[in-house]
Amino acid sequence: MSQEQEPRGPAATPADFAARNAPSINEGDGAGGMVSNVAAEVKEKASEFAEEQKTAGAERIGQLGEAIHGAADVIGKEIPGAAGYIHSAAEQLERTSEKLRNSSVDDLLSRVGSFARNQPAAAFAGSVLAGFALSRFLKSSSR
Repeated sequence: MSQEQEPRGPAATPADFAARNAPSINEGDGAGGMVSNVAAEVKEKASEFAEEQKTAGAERIGQLGEAIHGAADVIGKEIPGAAGYIHSAAEQLERTSEKLRNSSVDDLLSRVGSFARNQPAAAFAGSVLAGFALSRFLKSSSR
């Protein structure tokens, strides 16, 4: 009735980690089974991360819509004609936030893929703009 005890503490090497956390060759379909298990775990973690980021983004967009409504009220006192347009933009942001909250990550990726297939020039321009914005952000945050 002697059982080997697994060592506790951090793994010294990636191989140690894999040996502790992956099923043994005898338990699964061999190396292919281990790769499938690891790939499934990575996909699950990426999906969880994407869902968290989607929720946080939806929340920020909703907050921006609320802030714009407040600004529209203030501007409406000075320029009444402009307030309606500003409220309309804020409502669009709030609708976008709600759609984002109610959509799965897979749905969003599917929509982005469809848009890129239907509007390749716009998708390319958006990618360039996003890359430019990201590079400026990274450049400013490294100072």
